Amino acid sequence: MERYRLSPDMRRAIFSISSCRTASRGGHINRCPDCDHVQIAYNSCMHRCCPQCAWLPRERWLRGWKERLLPVPHHHIVFTVSHLLNEIWRFNKKQFSKVLFRSVSETLLELLADPKYLGARPGLLAALHTWNQQLLPHIHMHVLVTAGGLTQDNQWAAPKKECLLPRKVLMLKFRGKFLSLLGEASKKGQLRLPTSWGEGEFERVLKQSRTKDWNVKIHDRYDYAVGVATYLARYIKGGPIGKSRLLELADGQVKYRYRISSLEGGDGKKQGVDQLAIETFLLRWLDHVPPRRFQTVRGFGLYGGNQYSRNTEARVSLGLAIVEGRKPDKLSCDELLEEAGYGEKGCCPKCGAKMYMEEEFGCGLDPPSLELYRPTQKTRPVRKTHEVAC
Repeated sequence: MERYRLSPDMRRAIFSISSCRTASRGGHINRCPDCDHVQIAYNSCMHRCCPQCAWLPRERWLRGWKERLLPVPHHHIVFTVSHLLNEIWRFNKKQFSKVLFRSVSETLLELLADPKYLGARPGLLAALHTWNQQLLPHIHMHVLVTAGGLTQDNQWAAPKKECLLPRKVLMLKFRGKFLSLLGEASKKGQLRLPTSWGEGEFERVLKQSRTKDWNVKIHDRYDYAVGVATYLARYIKGGPIGKSRLLELADGQVKYRYRISSLEGGDGKKQGVDQLAIETFLLRWLDHVPPRRFQTVRGFGLYGGNQYSRNTEARVSLGLAIVEGRKPDKLSCDELLEEAGYGEKGCCPKCGAKMYMEEEFGCGLDPPSLELYRPTQKTRPVRKTHEVAC
């Protein structure tokens, strides 16, 4: 990979994930207090694209949003950007994504504020995805939208139509707003264009994009938003492909499973198998590493994270009890495992007792010999123990 020009974010992802749960990150010794079984546990990298580290932050994110989501029906809307703009995204991932978040949120908030459609302020939960099942660029945004909203006089309003918004109107407004904001960013010098593009190429691509129908899909409303939030949570952490889809690594090729798209004759469930050279697979995967500290999931409207969101007023209008100053309980790793039915993960494989952390060792160091922790006839010194952390 040395001959490729990789961004600092890509290099950081490679280093973190390749060293995850290895001696280079250090670790600790776990011991069972009942049968004295000992084991070595190496530390995790906790990179958000690492499929090994995804479960814990994903569960914590989902648990927090389950408490924030209003108990009302929601619509799931998907906004897809024209593939003609993929090269602009590749050179300007952060700015491009900012424009996408702004255009999607403003489009929905402005249309739903119109009395013709809703005349109220909805709640929006938006998640950015940049890949398709074969890891090729496919920039789109999933948005969870409340089927209703809060009016100016703090009353809950139901939508005027079953489909929430006309798809054509939504597509035209989103396309126009996105291209307008992207053009403004270029005029301000905030975009870096591909070196192969000549003069006027940017304007030509924008003009061509205006003539295309963009894919905006409005799904039927869901009575329970938690189901869609659970679907989105799978893509919040862990990168664009999960471990379960990786089938084989042999002869310099990576074989993986993917869902066949409708354009290829798929029905949304039918799956196929593809294989790529290792370098090609890694380059496709690295293309979707988000910029450092960039939030790929954001709330707007009633789900905005500020004092102007009016989420509390919405809960009052729905007759929900409000507990002042209450924050979601942040469960420990062990408590989350118990709640998810994986309580045995932190237990001794021999006797089933809860294991404890006996000693830590630093990054790049070999773990201490396990013989030091084996039971002997002599009385062992009592060590200070801690519960095993994930």
